[in-house]
Amino acid sequence: MKTINVEVPEDIAKRYLNMSPSEQLSVSKELIRILEKRKGLREIMDDMSEQAKKNGLTPELLEELLKDE
Repeated sequence: MKTINVEVPEDIAKRYLNMSPSEQLSVSKELIRILEKRKGLREIMDDMSEQAKKNGLTPELLEELLKDE
């Protein structure tokens, strides 16, 4: 594991520092879970592209739709 610094509002920092070690560990685990699920921009764009293909959007149809705008 690696330690990182995360900026939070003063009241949140105080609440965290007043937690028991087991509660702080729970917060750390939740943060890990959230960050593991987070996707990068490229991955999000790839997912959108795949979904568009599944829904029948072809490059030609996209070009035609963009012309109409």
